[in-house]
Amino acid sequence: MNEQKQSKRWIGYLLLAVMAAAFLYRGVYQVATGKAQWDVQTAFLTMLILVIIGEVISTATKAFVPSMFITAVLFVLGFWTYLPADILQQAGIASNLPTFLVMMMVVHLGTMLDIQELIDQWKTVVVTLAGMLGILVVILTVGTVILGKETAAVAAPPLTGGFVAAMMMQSVAPSEHLAILAMAVYVLQGFVGYPLTSICLKKEGYSVLKQYRQGTWKAAAVKEKANDDSAKNYLFPQIPDKYKSDFTYLFTMVILTVMSGYLDKLSGGYISKFVWALILGVFATAMGFIEKNVLVRSRSMGFVYTIIMMFVFSQLSSCTPDTVIQLIKDFAILIVLSTVGIAIFSIPIGRKFGMSTPMAFALGLGSIAGGFPASYTLSVEAAKVCAENEEEYQVLEQHMLPKTLVAGFVSATSGSVFIAGAVMAMFFK
Repeated sequence: MNEQKQSKRWIGYLLLAVMAAAFLYRGVYQVATGKAQWDVQTAFLTMLILVIIGEVISTATKAFVPSMFITAVLFVLGFWTYLPADILQQAGIASNLPTFLVMMMVVHLGTMLDIQELIDQWKTVVVTLAGMLGILVVILTVGTVILGKETAAVAAPPLTGGFVAAMMMQSVAPSEHLAILAMAVYVLQGFVGYPLTSICLKKEGYSVLKQYRQGTWKAAAVKEKANDDSAKNYLFPQIPDKYKSDFTYLFTMVILTVMSGYLDKLSGGYISKFVWALILGVFATAMGFIEKNVLVRSRSMGFVYTIIMMFVFSQLSSCTPDTVIQLIKDFAILIVLSTVGIAIFSIPIGRKFGMSTPMAFALGLGSIAGGFPASYTLSVEAAKVCAENEEEYQVLEQHMLPKTLVAGFVSATSGSVFIAGAVMAMFFK
């Protein structure tokens, strides 16, 4: 039996090798040498492979090397060698589709907002917002003097933590260089945010454990949450379970997306359609019009996110070696200013709320650490490193994880969208 399983496995490896060889010959060699033209499926598969390589390397390094950084590097090298500048269109993706999908993604993020959790963690919310404010103040003042008003305005919202914010600023960037910068600061900020946050959380962990071992540690009470949504008194009538499907989930999400566009026009563009999408997602969920985590429920999350990623990386087609050098210089200035701004604003506020300096700084750094899943990974790893047994691990996890998750959501998931919308209205109207 074992020999039979082994032989089947070798057959599988052989088939995988044949498929890989076919792609390398037809999709890489022949296209690169001009002997073959791109087709839709080959272009799509090529971009997907580059995205997957980034994910694999990020997973192997426990997110220390961001997946988006690896994939961005691969795309840039690809555009410098054999990838066509219009690979997105050649893969069958219309240029205006990703914006629509991003709006759907923002609606989805709104449905995930737990208002009660934010109320319970109000101190964390305030400290996180203080850190975001610190980024804005320093970047839009000192950064404007050093780099110019447009560069500072385009870079500030992505530095508050949001991928969606980066895409929003890309859409209004007045030049290709600034459009690339908007995504570059988001992609690169993890190289500073991850290690700094990790250091702070480990210092906090050792401090908590010292008190715990001495018997002076007082853990915060954990509130029980009721998960029975059926008892809620929703404003909207609920769709019977037997009629719920991928189509009805998408239907409610697209309705809110369309309404966001209408409200954008009604507000004269002063409140971005992305901000409206987030607001509608939050309140429509509370009123029972749409369900939580709707993009996952519709089984569309993976495909939608993949298309958005491909769109983002396709924007790097105009990135030249000179552009890369300038981006690195701009980023170095921006990330230093952001870190200083976070420290100046978040640490004093956190100290007033009784938090330690490392914990307050870690919450502020949630912006440039990119939110979830980094907030989860960094907290769990810090708890594992500091704890000597399962009981100590549970103490640290209970203390740090709820705070870092809320901080990541406030910054990367929701707050940065509002900030990007405000900056768009103030500087690029």
